[in-house]
Amino acid sequence: MFRNLGYLLLAITALTAGLVFYQVSQLNAEPKLALVYPQPRALADFALTDQHGQAVNRERLYGNWTLAFVGYTSCPDICPLTLAKLAGVQPDLAALTEQPLKIWFISVDPKRDSIEQLNNYVSYFEQADVLGMTAGHDQLFPFVRQLGLMYSLSSTTAEDYLVDHSASVALINPQGQLVAMFKPPMQQGELPVIDAQQLLADFPLVLNKLKAG
Repeated sequence: MFRNLGYLLLAITALTAGLVFYQVSQLNAEPKLALVYPQPRALADFALTDQHGQAVNRERLYGNWTLAFVGYTSCPDICPLTLAKLAGVQPDLAALTEQPLKIWFISVDPKRDSIEQLNNYVSYFEQADVLGMTAGHDQLFPFVRQLGLMYSLSSTTAEDYLVDHSASVALINPQGQLVAMFKPPMQQGELPVIDAQQLLADFPLVLNKLKAG
């Protein structure tokens, strides 16, 4: 009887130790394709306009987790693929946070991306909480740079011009601070597009690192 009790205690001790080890390993696990900043980066105020014609400023970030991506509606590949992937995993990501999680699509092509055009484009991703927005370059450029992203316009006069832009996705916390960056896998011959499954795997690790400070 005592021997069986001893075995039971050993089993409970081993199980407890295993759970503690698992929790510690999860806290220390590093995300594969995400960079977590050592300190949250405060964002200066900005003034954009969303696809409903409503003003978008820093206060619109408060109380939500936000995944921010820059692009333009005429983009032939990276933008629609990235937004489709983000929209597809948005419900699963939102389930991991106490506050709502939103996706911001920031158009850096205001010349072609009118409010109406943005609204039509974002409506394709209505299954997720996606907000489209744009502004003049005087507002766009400093805001995008604050996010650690970039874009570059061509000097061509052709109507079907392309816009170079980042393929990474910035994560902003409910206090309106930049806290992490999700990067696409860089593989020769393939488009730099966010890996949805890797994003799902990395996201809770990022949250754990942020909670740990």
